Amino acid sequence: MAIPTFVDEVTLHVYGGHGGNGCASIHREKFKPLGGPDGGKGGDGGSVILSVDPGLTTLVGYHRQAHWRATSGQPGRGDHRNGARGEDVVLSVPNGTVVIDADTGEQIADLTADETQLIVAQGGRGGLGNAALASPARKAPGFALLGEEGASRTITLELKVIADIGLVGLPSAGKSSLVAAISRARPKIADYPFTTLVPNLGVVVAGDVSFTVADVPGLIAGASEGRGLGFDFLRHIERCAAIVHVIDCATYQPGRDPITDLDVIEAELKARGGLEDRPRLVALNKIDIPDAQQVAEFAIGDLRDRGLQVFPISTRSGRGLHELIYAMAQLITARRAAEPPPPPARIVIRPKPIDDQSVFTVQRDGELWRVRGDKPERWVRQTDFANAEAVGYLADRLHRIGIEDRLLELGAQPGDGVAIGGENAVIFDFAPQIDIGAEILSSRGDDQRLNKERPAAQRRREKDQAYHASEQLDEADGDGHATSSEEIRADSGGGDA
Repeated sequence: MAIPTFVDEVTLHVYGGHGGNGCASIHREKFKPLGGPDGGKGGDGGSVILSVDPGLTTLVGYHRQAHWRATSGQPGRGDHRNGARGEDVVLSVPNGTVVIDADTGEQIADLTADETQLIVAQGGRGGLGNAALASPARKAPGFALLGEEGASRTITLELKVIADIGLVGLPSAGKSSLVAAISRARPKIADYPFTTLVPNLGVVVAGDVSFTVADVPGLIAGASEGRGLGFDFLRHIERCAAIVHVIDCATYQPGRDPITDLDVIEAELKARGGLEDRPRLVALNKIDIPDAQQVAEFAIGDLRDRGLQVFPISTRSGRGLHELIYAMAQLITARRAAEPPPPPARIVIRPKPIDDQSVFTVQRDGELWRVRGDKPERWVRQTDFANAEAVGYLADRLHRIGIEDRLLELGAQPGDGVAIGGENAVIFDFAPQIDIGAEILSSRGDDQRLNKERPAAQRRREKDQAYHASEQLDEADGDGHATSSEEIRADSGGGDA
């Protein structure tokens, strides 16, 4: 199957890279039995980014490949070494590409400026290592945070050619010939219907004004119902400032005349919708043929009675093209002058919420209490539930932002199920103010054993005391004074009070 040269609509599946897991590591060095935590942070996952390339005019590069995945971040390592960040995947798209969420049908963005970039699949954030989680109360965390999964979505890219003037008309009306006559574009021209299968663009210069003209495939009666090529290509003139009807005055088909052809095309444009406010020009083509000249003269009066500007032209001889080009330029100049100036770039500052309860919601959902919020759901995804200390750290974080207090206010009882998240929620048994850990000696996530004196230090202190006691005994013997063992113990602090 041949690859088409023009593609204006594709559906892509994009996946952001996963964030790397943090590392739980303790520094080990000779004569330093407790060197402290030194686990590094995991690398962030790469993102899938759309970037506008002014040199592109089609989406054909994505005709055969629909799945695009960014690389994941590397896990952190010991000795404070952070994991490498995943590489981004940058997809170049033409100017005028509309990005739509394929699942919801919502328009995400309209990329109409050169070098504009849009992140369509954000990479996951890397998890923190235990070096970053250390605190005065938790001096040597035995856990690290997991990396977050990258975002994934299905998007539809629709190309809407950015042109100033759109040419519409029945097949073989001479639209492609008009583009070739007034610009340097060289579209395919032949004497059979539907020669134009894809939109053609041409740049026209009229004095100091330059503008682009788009030629779309021909319309026929019933195009709104799918006849012919339909009117899918009419999306390419939605951005046009004006529409030019190109009418064939030399057709020999029965029942056709300029007024009828105009009514047919206008009916299809009305069925399409969204083009009612565009000014119209009428180009009566092929007047170099004697019969066509007469047909054009009969139709000019009726068309002007409708308030339309009419231009008899011949793309073969060039007759009337000068007047038509400058009429187009006049419409474009007026349109550009009426457009508001582009808004200045703004820096949006989003301060953190003062009330922690604004970052989560708690609602009764059947037999469960469901907690939703970006922050608690992200914390759950970062937690290694195989590590009891990590679970305790999660419980402390949830308690710190007031989730337990909110549950108690709403009437939650110990033992009730609490689900954090949506469909893939993690469910806990509500146990407020219950200490978690191997020993109930501190708040959740803390280990008081780290604050106790180590056995090795105790043995070293006892040896020091014994050594100093023996020195005092030797000094007493040298002075000729007898020192009893009770006195030595009393001096060293080892005796009974």
